[in-house]
Amino acid sequence: MTAVAWPAQAGLAAALAETADRAAPFPGVGPLPDRPIRLVLAPSRAALDSLTRGRLPSWSEGAAFPERGTIFLLADRSSVDLSGALRHELAHLALRWRVGRPAPLWFEEGYAAVAAGEWDRLDALKLNWQVARGIRPDLDELDRELRADREDATTAYALATTAVLLLERWGGAEGLRPLIDRLSRDPSFDAALRDTYHVTEGDFEMRWGRDVETRYGWLGWAGAAGLFWALLGLALVWLVRLRRRRDEARRARLDEGWVIPEDDEPTA
Repeated sequence: MTAVAWPAQAGLAAALAETADRAAPFPGVGPLPDRPIRLVLAPSRAALDSLTRGRLPSWSEGAAFPERGTIFLLADRSSVDLSGALRHELAHLALRWRVGRPAPLWFEEGYAAVAAGEWDRLDALKLNWQVARGIRPDLDELDRELRADREDATTAYALATTAVLLLERWGGAEGLRPLIDRLSRDPSFDAALRDTYHVTEGDFEMRWGRDVETRYGWLGWAGAAGLFWALLGLALVWLVRLRRRRDEARRARLDEGWVIPEDDEPTA
């Protein structure tokens, strides 16, 4: 791993390079092959756009170019988990180098999300109103939305992750390895699906849709929303009880020292 960075980020770049050298095996692929990789840190959005020639969506914070063995990461904020972003981009290299050619975009992005353990993407689906209503794109539309605006892309990345997780579950103990092995030999993704799971791409799309509906449809949405309202209700009950205790203590302090004489008569 060769790290390239502006002087102020040289230490960060070196640390990330060491992280990449110790990268754990990737699902269905294994360790990264012994090939040179170049990591470039961009200190600003303008620098990233310049380095990538404006080929990335405005919301993107990283990219991998497998043919050149190069990864670009935006490093303009200390709060960003760059090690997680690096793992995501390394997964793109690992998959492409193993398969030898591009796979469908939804599979590549879903695979990278699974390899990087980006489970927070799935949490967003639990309260996604459109997904709860059963509105979901087909796989071709999913590819387009992965490069759309941030809101649509966020949902698309989460859906792509669910698609790859379904394929991983179908692989049982071997996970994605049988499919990825087939992808490296078969002429198309559809052919690899047929040889691995005995389904066509259209069959998989239908079964994936049902799986998403089961996990993130009305019942899942109601459960997630119900938990939110339950927590909100508990918080309100606690606040009301706290307010009552404060009011009682305040009244007790106001009553101190006040004595009503027994012969005192009220006035009209």
